[in-house]
Amino acid sequence: MLGALSAGKKAATYGYKKYGVPGAVVAGTGGAVGVVVAKKGAKAIVESKAKDAADDEESNGSETGSSSETYDDSADLE
Repeated sequence: MLGALSAGKKAATYGYKKYGVPGAVVAGTGGAVGVVVAKKGAKAIVESKAKDAADDEESNGSETGSSSETYDDSADLE
């Protein structure tokens, strides 16, 4: 939460310089809430991608046959 507080403080300072006390309140609140929402959104995206990757690995492991085996056709050339 330290990031949201410092972002809110910087936004409040900017809002105060530009619009006075009402600007400080609106900008500070908006800045702090914006940082929190952005962090939650980024975290949700990362978790969903990690879950998708885990699901893909699980589904690949349950298939019959091994796709990692390769055929060496260099012996057929002679």
